[in-house]
Amino acid sequence: LKCPCKAVFYCNAECQRASWEGHRGECVFDLERKLRKDRLRLGERDSAVLGAMLLLGGLYQKQDRLGEAEEKYLELIEIFGPMEGRGGEVVAEVTKSLGKVYQAQGKLDDALEMLKRALRVFRRLHGDEHISVGKALNDIGVILQQKGLLDRAMAKFEQAHEMCCGLFGEDHEIVATVLSNMANVLTLQGKGAEAMPMREKSLDIERRTQGSGVKAIRVATALVNLGSSYLDQGMVEEAQERFEEALGIVRRIHPERNVLEGKFLQHIGMVYSDQGGLEDALAWYKKAHRIFRKTLGPDSAELGALTCDIASTLSKLGKFDEALEKFEEGL
Repeated sequence: LKCPCKAVFYCNAECQRASWEGHRGECVFDLERKLRKDRLRLGERDSAVLGAMLLLGGLYQKQDRLGEAEEKYLELIEIFGPMEGRGGEVVAEVTKSLGKVYQAQGKLDDALEMLKRALRVFRRLHGDEHISVGKALNDIGVILQQKGLLDRAMAKFEQAHEMCCGLFGEDHEIVATVLSNMANVLTLQGKGAEAMPMREKSLDIERRTQGSGVKAIRVATALVNLGSSYLDQGMVEEAQERFEEALGIVRRIHPERNVLEGKFLQHIGMVYSDQGGLEDALAWYKKAHRIFRKTLGPDSAELGALTCDIASTLSKLGKFDEALEKFEEGL
């Protein structure tokens, strides 16, 4: 039984009723119904309508329903832009979110334009030294990196790093994020030895600031990133230790087999594949495949993409019959 919002499945109607209190705050079907009523009752520019539209845009974005998220954000800018003079904090945040949607859609030029527009507003509202400005600089750096403009990306990251260290000191998660992004650029520039200490520093910050709760996932991500740097430098044992520690964190936070563990396994497989360790990559991919099949089902897009990764790896290993079988299964 599928909820009308298309995001949640239930075993039966009784299970759906029992789970409703926990789901209702994220059920876009129910929230859209309430929004239509509020628009008629309160008018389009009421703050409650603004809040509902913001929530829906964020939920659609979280669920990768990017077209619907884009529609909500554009509508918000159209309705509330004139009221805010297109210069208010809310419109700037929505513009930034729209940029993230365009980024996920692969529309990097549009994403860059939205993020630059948001940055101009943040600077006008807060001056040059503010967390919103630092985050926007970092986001712009990521887009420039994706466009292959590595020197310009590094310049944005360096600006963001200096600003955030000045605002918060070095022990802050945004500083760790920027350091990791700087390491990504260095790796792409073939400067893996310079990237490694940045990843180590990023991991140290995450360890000190994130604790052992749900946010420890950031530590696990930093461990995988550092492991990839170690592997790049031929430090195989050190890399393996970091990967295993990362998986231990994921499994501690989510003791049951879950999609997140599968994604970590898949990412580790991709790291080995990029380094030419095809047999190791295949082993990690197969572990991820078992989890995706169990948690997402045999018809999920994620499982199909992973199956194609397995097929590609088999092909590189010269196992063409197995590869063809997996390609057919994945497609």
